[in-house]
Amino acid sequence: MTIEQFKRTLQQWSDRDHRWMSVPVAVAALFVLLVLVKSCKGIVYNYSDECKIYKLGYPIEDARMLVAVLSEAQADSLIARGEHDTIAIPIINQRYFIARNFDSYLALHKVDTTASLADIIAIVNVGHYPDKDKKAVPCDTSKGRLMLINGRHYLDEHYKPDSLANFKKTCCYEDQKAQRVVVDAFVALQRACKEQTEAHLMVNSAYRSYQDQKGTYKRNDKRYVAVPGYSEHQTGFAIDVTSLQHPEKWSFGKSKEGIWMRENCHKYGFILRYPEKQSHVLGYSYEPWHMRYVGTDVARRIHDEGITFDEYYAFYLDKR
Repeated sequence: MTIEQFKRTLQQWSDRDHRWMSVPVAVAALFVLLVLVKSCKGIVYNYSDECKIYKLGYPIEDARMLVAVLSEAQADSLIARGEHDTIAIPIINQRYFIARNFDSYLALHKVDTTASLADIIAIVNVGHYPDKDKKAVPCDTSKGRLMLINGRHYLDEHYKPDSLANFKKTCCYEDQKAQRVVVDAFVALQRACKEQTEAHLMVNSAYRSYQDQKGTYKRNDKRYVAVPGYSEHQTGFAIDVTSLQHPEKWSFGKSKEGIWMRENCHKYGFILRYPEKQSHVLGYSYEPWHMRYVGTDVARRIHDEGITFDEYYAFYLDKR
């Protein structure tokens, strides 16, 4: 019998007498395959970020949340810590949490354990958290009335608003100008304040060019005057406001019209740019006279949510 004849005989025997074995053999083969696949999945899972984070002591639900929210690099950084950081999940659940800032939130908490989570989120989001690698960057003027000017965002000496208008003499102590939309909004604000408090609001400073700011910086207390290029007044959207009854800036903040303005200016598109008790977040002292025009929709949101403009910008506008 040749080899070919043997193969044919074996095949005939198998087809005739052992056909009944094909189903159980197939089932067994499938079972073995499933076991192998499951084993492979288990091996792969053991090397996953979710499993590694879970092994640090995080509940499985928290591990899954962290993996879903964090980038691969952030997850690796968290794993490298080699410990269960109890602050990680509470930070993620904060309202103004921004994923890209996760490592900085944890770092700030390590050096300032007394700060509230809300403050940690705010300080990091606005960039006030010290960072030796963080440099000032040009202001994004395409944002228009929502452009951000602070200690980390600046305007160059050539920037000038393209729609400046003069305030009427009844609105300012001396000749002042600002963006036309600001001038119109202030007239409405002034009128409403007069009707409700009988006080007469006045603008004592509005648009200042880069060169104007140089002079202002030299003449005044450096704690309350921005370095040239870092002043909101250069945008034409910022105004310093007091009243005929309280022309001195600090007393204005405690006056009935100063309080009224702080509580109602958002209805006219203005915000108090540097609120009381926010210097640790913004890096600027309280200035009850410094108003910034952002438009009624944004001003109302900032007022209703109780946040600063820098926080609003970081959470709602900065889409890096």
